[in-house]
Amino acid sequence: MHELPQTYKILAMLSGLFWTATYIMIIRRGFKDKSYGMPIAALALNISWEFIYSFITPAPAPQRYINIIWFLFDVAIVYQVFKYWKEDYGSLFSEKTFYAFYGLIIATAFFWVLFIQYDALLVMKPKPYPLGMGRAYSAFGMNLIMSILFVFFILRRNSVSGQTIYIAMTKWIGTIFADIPFILYPQLPGTPGAGELLFPYFYVTIFIFDLIYIILVYKKTKEQGENPWKRV
Repeated sequence: MHELPQTYKILAMLSGLFWTATYIMIIRRGFKDKSYGMPIAALALNISWEFIYSFITPAPAPQRYINIIWFLFDVAIVYQVFKYWKEDYGSLFSEKTFYAFYGLIIATAFFWVLFIQYDALLVMKPKPYPLGMGRAYSAFGMNLIMSILFVFFILRRNSVSGQTIYIAMTKWIGTIFADIPFILYPQLPGTPGAGELLFPYFYVTIFIFDLIYIILVYKKTKEQGENPWKRV
């Protein structure tokens, strides 16, 4: 196993810190607003990814322990979804139907992430890495999906229930810190090669949709008569 450069480790740590802050603020704001602050499909992808890379094909330490913590945060947000789901879906589903439908969404997300991982292990890159590239492909792919879902989340709700400008910004910054090591160190195992096109596409599109979400949260908070910077 290659020794990771110190800069890589620092950037990865910063990404983890900002994403951890995002989780904590989503959970806190959700209980405060009696709501939940993550789109349900995005949550299904998140909890699946963190379970798989904590317990099925675990990431190397310390990332594995971070993944376990994030998984527990996701469990808390799933609890909020089950408690407050009627805010968005009460007119569409009965309680049993919603639980069954959301179980199907989680199962679909779980096997999507799992099969990406197993298929990536079958087609190993020239740079050997114990987890292959499945973790990176699924993480950035679902991050793009999540960024789009967050934009539709606020547009559909037409409110900032469960959301704040700080949640939007820490998600954005945490992803930027995750991008930079891949850009700086394409020679390392577990990172995309310098000539690959998909990952630069991920970097740019995630950046754009996260920025759109920040702007929407800022504008909608002001429309509701609140100061965006005081809504924590």
